[in-house]
Amino acid sequence: MTRYPSFMSSRLRLLRSISILLFAIGCSSTTTAPSATSERLHGDISDPVADALSDSRVAVAPDLVHATADVSGGNITFVVLLASGTFDRQITRVSVLLDTDQDGSTGIRQPDGLGADYDIDLAGTGQATIMKADAVGCAARLPCFTAVGSAPIVIVPDGMQVTVALSLLGNDEGRMSFQLNANVLVAPLTAVISDFMPDINLPPARVQ
Repeated sequence: MTRYPSFMSSRLRLLRSISILLFAIGCSSTTTAPSATSERLHGDISDPVADALSDSRVAVAPDLVHATADVSGGNITFVVLLASGTFDRQITRVSVLLDTDQDGSTGIRQPDGLGADYDIDLAGTGQATIMKADAVGCAARLPCFTAVGSAPIVIVPDGMQVTVALSLLGNDEGRMSFQLNANVLVAPLTAVISDFMPDINLPPARVQ
């Protein structure tokens, strides 16, 4: 066995310790993954102007034209815009249907194949209601969605903005499909849908 002088032996031990420390730091820096909740995701959808359906009970039919969805910091923010002159804060409502698991066989089935797991109900009067799908209740002709929370609405020119915590959407990571419809309540339990975005023969928008 090779023998080193005592000062050389101490130096070798010090170098060996530094090498081990640098190796540990290097491993730590290469294996750390960013948190899913910090990821920034985006989605948007547009719809032709003046394609809203008219109804004699509604003076001006709300006409959807554009919407964006942005995920950041554990929240998702929707901005919904309507054609100029068709957004009435007192009566216009917008439903944002979310397929959070992107599986059309779960949730409440929509005409375009989207399986809605959640619904964000926007009303120009101030509060959005976040609702979760209840497939069992829906099959029994009870309400298809039940409220799980609320969020304040910010009025923007010709539209509305709302930020919802992903924790209210089943702690979803933010990747989802979505579609919207604009409607007006003409009676306490009767809503007249005036516009879909996208149109029901087109695939839903995606946040990715």
